[in-house]
Amino acid sequence: MDAPHPRIRPGRAADAPAMAALCTELGYASTAAEVRERLRRLDDIDHGLFVCEAADGRLDGLLDVHVRMLLEEDPFAEVCVLVVTEAARGTGIGSALLAEAARWTREHGLTRLWVRVNVQREATHRFYEALGCRLDKQQRVYACPL
Repeated sequence: MDAPHPRIRPGRAADAPAMAALCTELGYASTAAEVRERLRRLDDIDHGLFVCEAADGRLDGLLDVHVRMLLEEDPFAEVCVLVVTEAARGTGIGSALLAEAARWTREHGLTRLWVRVNVQREATHRFYEALGCRLDKQQRVYACPL
């Protein structure tokens, strides 16, 4: 029997505890309170927040996509977070979430969707390449002293 299609829906503040767990699984330790505050701040920008909800209400995936506005080029969409629980990887959730990001991007009249991936996440590189994403550029990110 085929697995049911993932249920993708908009994320909401009530999902903060599960979102915090997903962010932590991605490597960014977060509490529910921190995620609630981040969600409050995100209300001020154009972004799409989507989750994959299992039949039992558990969240198995999270995606956050933003409109990026830059001086040097036209606006585009960028996936800022895409994480699927380790137990649910390989079940189509990541593909479904990325498809939702693509739909959201088109709905916003944008023609490009980017995602940045840590160079150490080799399995993630293979995931995106298998979906037809192509490597566009490589760069380094520097944290500057404040």
